[in-house]
Amino acid sequence: MTHSVRPDVFPATMSDWINDRLVLGPEGRRDINRHVMTVYAWPLRVYFLGTRDRWLGEPDDVVQGFFADRLAKPNFFADWQSSGLRLRHWIINAFCFYLKEVKRARMRGSAPGAAGEVFDERENGPVEDADPMDAVDRAYAVSVVREALRRAGLDCEAQGLAPHWAVFVGHFCQGHGYAELCQRLGLDPARGVVMARTAKKKFQAALHDILSRDLHCTDVESEIRVLLGAAAAE
Repeated sequence: MTHSVRPDVFPATMSDWINDRLVLGPEGRRDINRHVMTVYAWPLRVYFLGTRDRWLGEPDDVVQGFFADRLAKPNFFADWQSSGLRLRHWIINAFCFYLKEVKRARMRGSAPGAAGEVFDERENGPVEDADPMDAVDRAYAVSVVREALRRAGLDCEAQGLAPHWAVFVGHFCQGHGYAELCQRLGLDPARGVVMARTAKKKFQAALHDILSRDLHCTDVESEIRVLLGAAAAE
């Protein structure tokens, strides 16, 4: 399989956020693992459903088994740092090798890696014939946008800006006009536009934060436009 990822979508660089967390020890590593599980669970599920390995089990169970196995390895992210791969591709490759281990273990009736046969993702060689990476790109974009929406919504609620968030979601996510939304919410339309702009800034700040963990971009605004476009395509 050859990863057919458009070069302008997610630049191949390492994350300062991950580097900073790694030096914090176990607490920082838990932060990284939590982030990876939050952002990558759905893209991995999409990837799994695009392979010939669907017989291995329920997608969510397989993905959680992968996280439990690989994220527990002390050198998982250190090996990624020396690989030169995008984090997303490192995780996908590791998932491919994990699936191969599970298949071999299933045939032997043992746990993955129990007989000492562990496939090393540092070899960087993908192991699947299928190429669902376009779908993974879209799923990743949607996952990041959903997480940014979740964080921004919680931030607005915590700051007493729930009405601002309602206008933003109604207009930008659900496609309702300001006049309709503001009439429903009992707001002046001009005021509703300002409120939505405030909530939009919260959403953009959340996107910046999440992207900074996986990317090191000189033009984050351009990255956000590409990301939102990919999410809209889904």
